[in-house]
Amino acid sequence: MDNTLNRYAGGFALSASIAILFNTLLAWLKDSLPALNGWMASLTGHHWTTHGLFDLAVFFLLGLAFARGGAADRLGGDAPMKLLAGCTVAAGLGLLLWFLFV
Repeated sequence: MDNTLNRYAGGFALSASIAILFNTLLAWLKDSLPALNGWMASLTGHHWTTHGLFDLAVFFLLGLAFARGGAADRLGGDAPMKLLAGCTVAAGLGLLLWFLFV
């Protein structure tokens, strides 16, 4: 069985991994820094709208860059999917712990 991804699937899997971690970090920062939260709200009318737009920008820009650069090919096999799963679990736990204890 062939475990390779095409370059766009692999590139965007890597991009999603980073975007997921970026989303978590940005949520932590917004909660910690009211000035950042206010600035983001001033850009689009609501901080969550800006947050989502930043997440999309990170995802698409990195996805295209990784796909064109063949980043997933260098990792090989199913590594991008394993990385995506690991980042998803880590980010989910990070948000859970943040909102439970901070």
